[in-house]
Amino acid sequence: MHEMSDYDAFQKFFEEGAPEREKAGVKGYLLSRLDDGRVVIHFFADDVATVEEALKAPNLEEYLGRKGAPEASLVWLTRDVNVTIPAVPPTGETYSLYLKLKVGDFAALEHGFEERSAVFAEQGVIARGLHQSTSSAEIAVLHFMGTARDKLEALLKRKEFVELLSQAKSQGEVKGLVGVDRARHRPR
Repeated sequence: MHEMSDYDAFQKFFEEGAPEREKAGVKGYLLSRLDDGRVVIHFFADDVATVEEALKAPNLEEYLGRKGAPEASLVWLTRDVNVTIPAVPPTGETYSLYLKLKVGDFAALEHGFEERSAVFAEQGVIARGLHQSTSSAEIAVLHFMGTARDKLEALLKRKEFVELLSQAKSQGEVKGLVGVDRARHRPR
């Protein structure tokens, strides 16, 4: 997640960073812009160790010092647990809902996530991902992509979704981040 005061400068910074992302093992991404101006970028990579090494590289500060760099960034490294994407990338406007949760029962979250696929589809979800932190097994990141923003926001209030979080023993306030998807590059 990135904060910036000049989105256009950030977009140029991001586009120019493609070679560096490739060196870090990034195969694809989805960039979503939140209402408050922040950007969430969901990167896809095969090897977390390669990404971690790139994040610790001595030249990272120089790279992040380029014009248009975000003023603040927050990074979560996760592994895919359950990911469903459409066979063909969507062509119309899409939105993303992101949630970061601390759960007491990740197995229940995983089971319930799969079990509620029909509920997600009713809310216009066309792609979804359940991801687990590489540094803390109790941290989950959920990502839903849909075609209707209002339906994604309403998902958080659905009885079935509230039950899922309860079964997973979710701790703390659940606050979703919803944004419009602005750019994507799908991994091959």
